[in-house]
Amino acid sequence: SAGIAVDTHVKRLSRRFAFTRADDPAKIERDLMKLLPRTQWPSASLVIILHGRRVCDALRPRCADCVVEELCPSSLAAGRRDLAGQAKSMG
Repeated sequence: SAGIAVDTHVKRLSRRFAFTRADDPAKIERDLMKLLPRTQWPSASLVIILHGRRVCDALRPRCADCVVEELCPSSLAAGRRDLAGQAKSMG
């Protein structure tokens, strides 16, 4: 069945972008499926994974180089807090 694969990058960025507050991959997938049109599901994981590898690194996100920085609630460049990092530190 169609869906969105949730790996470590998809999980981290989905939380960092505030697409979900969930920690469980199945719940994250459901949240993403509600947000994205079904036609985007096949490419969603790859796009998010590549963004996580190339720009939005777990420890050192390059917010100033990010094309969606202005929309990101966790943008460090804009002085916003890192939602993914904060959630991780809270347990």
